[in-house]
Amino acid sequence: MVAADWIAIAAVAGICALGAFLGFGKGLKFFTDGIFGIIISVFICYCIGGIVLEFDFVQEILNKLTGALTDKNGFCDFLLKIHIDIILYYIVLFIIVQLVRILIVLILKNIIESNNAVFKIINRVLGAILLLAVAALLVLLVFQIIHWIGGSTAAGFRLKLEGSFFKLDKLFESNPLLSLPDRISQAIKLR
Repeated sequence: MVAADWIAIAAVAGICALGAFLGFGKGLKFFTDGIFGIIISVFICYCIGGIVLEFDFVQEILNKLTGALTDKNGFCDFLLKIHIDIILYYIVLFIIVQLVRILIVLILKNIIESNNAVFKIINRVLGAILLLAVAALLVLLVFQIIHWIGGSTAAGFRLKLEGSFFKLDKLFESNPLLSLPDRISQAIKLR
């Protein structure tokens, strides 16, 4: 085991303890209010945007939009040049994610914070899971940023993860976030 594994074990234990102490209701409220809610929605759009973009019905709608703007006038050509279809797609996706997030939070918060002994235990367990999931997403985002920086920084970081018992080196190399910008670029090039 390398130092990164020990750091990961300590971080997971601390995060789970904090999540259990706070509970799911408080954690959910904290992570979905105000700017954190917007950041979460943007992050979700970033994660699923490339996947949803590949759906046939989404492609049909975007093709109809670009077809309606094609050969109209100079301003429409400008809109096509800046890929207004992709911009509108992400705006609509963000609005949908915001609405779904608010609805899910409202339902879950009301259920989980009921004054029942079973729900109090579930609240603690789900609090630990929620905080652990948020931490995992942050780790993936940090890995993505380090990958973007590249060069000796990424190579040195990769070397520190080499031989990890928990395969952190493999996670760094095959971060699921790495392929999303490529998918979006390919979708734009296909248009």
